[in-house]
Amino acid sequence: MTKLISIFLIVILLCFSLTSCEQNIYPISATEFLMSTVIKISIYDGNIDALNSAIELCRYYDKLLSKTEPSSDIYKVNNSNGQPITVSNDTVELINKALEISEKSDNAFNPTVLQLVELWDVKNRTIPPNKSDIENALKSVNCNSIKINGNQVTALDNAKLDLGGIAKGYIADKVKAHLIESGITSAVINLGGNTMLLGDKKGKPFTVGIQKPFGQNGETIATLELKDKTCVTSGIYQQYFEYENKIYHHIINTATGYPFDNNISSVTVITDNSATADGLSTACLGLGIEEGSKLAKQYSAELIFILTDGQLVLTDGLTKTTHKNETIITIKN
Repeated sequence: MTKLISIFLIVILLCFSLTSCEQNIYPISATEFLMSTVIKISIYDGNIDALNSAIELCRYYDKLLSKTEPSSDIYKVNNSNGQPITVSNDTVELINKALEISEKSDNAFNPTVLQLVELWDVKNRTIPPNKSDIENALKSVNCNSIKINGNQVTALDNAKLDLGGIAKGYIADKVKAHLIESGITSAVINLGGNTMLLGDKKGKPFTVGIQKPFGQNGETIATLELKDKTCVTSGIYQQYFEYENKIYHHIINTATGYPFDNNISSVTVITDNSATADGLSTACLGLGIEEGSKLAKQYSAELIFILTDGQLVLTDGLTKTTHKNETIITIKN
């Protein structure tokens, strides 16, 4: 009997040990469809309350910054007929960030692009819009038409905001700050191509795959090894249609009214602030390698360009190695 009790106690201790070990290796995660994409937050510290509140925070910002939700700040500004609208501190902060990146990128990233984006509607179109419609939509694209006075935002001259190119990054920053306040030290915040990494994976870097442009979903061209950084990718392969052997994608050049047409398929930005990375990923894709690299340097960001021929071009702070036919990219020490 004593022997049986001893064996039973050993089994209990082994189970407890394995459970503790698994909590250190495997995260608790939550997945939800928000921001028009699938988001996933994974926490390695095992705090379910922090995970639930992080998801709730995403829901809050999704509604606050949506361009289609009638109760959102952005919807109210866009439908104000030029009247000042009082918005939250968060909304003012994000609009100011978007306008800053727009100015520094010579409008390669432009938060007043909404009417052009809606005109192109690349998810549903099969042919380009006609030139006169493009020229008409261009009349509303002007960052100078957005006036901010304290918490009041006024959109003049029929300008309409679309913060979809920066909002997910901003939300990732807010979620990271919330998790840190909750005592979390290791987490992955994945907001549909916007990845924020809190800390590391038990002393080792997290790995993030870079999608191969026009490849199968989940097919990677390289793997990033990162700790406590954010990485954001913008690419012409995400939303597009093809007409007369030419690709028309969703990243619009507001200087011409047409999608950017250069030799770049995608840009991945690596830095500390996800809102910055989000805006830069669009801007640097439009600017190209030389000018995009100059802009990224102002924000202490690193870039990975993937050209249409599949070539990878890295900024100076990154290094590339090959292991078992896999391309691995890391930040230089």
